[in-house]
Amino acid sequence: MNKTQHMTAEEFRAMIVKDNGKEIIHDVPETKFKNQCNNDRGRAFENLLVKGCQYYEQRGRAVISKVYEPYRCTKKLTGGRFIGQWIGRAEPDFKGVLRGGRAIAFEAKSTRKEHINRDALTKEQMKWLMAQAEMGALAFVCADICGRFFALPWYMWHDMHSIFGKKSLTQDDIAQYEVIYDGAVRYLEYINGKSLDDHMD
Repeated sequence: MNKTQHMTAEEFRAMIVKDNGKEIIHDVPETKFKNQCNNDRGRAFENLLVKGCQYYEQRGRAVISKVYEPYRCTKKLTGGRFIGQWIGRAEPDFKGVLRGGRAIAFEAKSTRKEHINRDALTKEQMKWLMAQAEMGALAFVCADICGRFFALPWYMWHDMHSIFGKKSLTQDDIAQYEVIYDGAVRYLEYINGKSLDDHMD
């Protein structure tokens, strides 16, 4: 079992402090260590979002699931194992439906830096979110910036430069879009009492 799957809020923030302190395991090359830290942080963040999905499903507000990258099996092994190959990225990280029938789609991005760049999303990811939004879906980017969590409506991410005058955002820039975090990232609810839906229409 992936140890990040049941990570508490305190454990997640402790990992961020350790990462930001640049604690290096000396027998591992620094680049490899940083990549591993980034991968671990990304997985931990996604697991906290999955908890958010469970929270909303249990309350009948939405059914939303993590979308895994498509792959194909190239060789079958024993014991239910196989060798596979990634075949490309086709959809946003999370997709589902809200009560009432509205589709929802969002990307999850995590950074240990003090800002997050617009180009953290690839052109393909932006294309997919744009397509979802144009069809009427609730589309947005959920960002982890140094252990604080934000849900930014898609149009704001897409038009970041014209709205904010720059192509990267800090916690202060988007403070009003910080969402509730109680061990699950409740990405539909801002800490100021407003809902993500309030900013989408």
